[in-house]
Amino acid sequence: MFRSVRTTDVQQQNAKKKVVNPTNTPTTLSDVVNMLMNLEKRIIHLESKRASIIRGRDGRDGRDGRDGATGPMGLPGSKGETGHQGVRGPPGSKSGGVQYVRWGRTSCPYNATLLYKGRIGGSHYTHKGGGANFLCLPETPKYGRYKDGHQNAGYLYGTEYELGDFNPLTTSGLNENDAPCVACYIATRSAKMMIPATYECPVGWTREYHGYLMTDYYGYAKSEFICVDEDAEAVPGSKADIDQALLYPVEGRCGSLPCLPYVDGRELTCAVCTK
Repeated sequence: MFRSVRTTDVQQQNAKKKVVNPTNTPTTLSDVVNMLMNLEKRIIHLESKRASIIRGRDGRDGRDGRDGATGPMGLPGSKGETGHQGVRGPPGSKSGGVQYVRWGRTSCPYNATLLYKGRIGGSHYTHKGGGANFLCLPETPKYGRYKDGHQNAGYLYGTEYELGDFNPLTTSGLNENDAPCVACYIATRSAKMMIPATYECPVGWTREYHGYLMTDYYGYAKSEFICVDEDAEAVPGSKADIDQALLYPVEGRCGSLPCLPYVDGRELTCAVCTK
């Protein structure tokens, strides 16, 4: 009897609990915390939904603003690494080349191009005026406007070798013959010079030819010093001994020239060099 009553009491109490907590009211601290967290999540969700409704659609992007003023120059950066060597460029143009006259000859050295050949021209040995230099005249002249006959003018004559007293050249029988010449060109050179009193060229230079220094007789009108090839030639059929422009060997004289190493009265050599 006692056990039956107690069971009924328990059932009645449980029924009362269900009536008192119809909405699952939390009964512990943990339940309260969980309920608050759930409420917070719902509030956040509702606020987000409300904000999206109030905000509306995004507007179009605005136009770009004007460029601002240039800022101050920054500090130079550190030096970069050395780059790789570039490809080889095309070859440059050739040098202009050099031209020279080979006095006393009608041909050029093997490495030179013959431009023209002819005979040596100069002023008369008795004339006080006119040119003082020798010219290499072409074999056939080309005239422009002219007037035949002799007007007031300068005169140009053919040039003879004067080697009656001594011939330092290797070719015999040149005395009183006209002297030829040839103009030569070398494309691979860029400088030239004639060196008197030597038959050698400086180191690094090429000797085109060598010979002897010649000019007019010291008692006649002044003329140029030229380097006549050691193996000089004569213009064929020109031995007439006309004596107009003349070529004599040149000797050194002691005084201002130191002797030694120069020797008084000795014929002077020469060389034409290119580089």
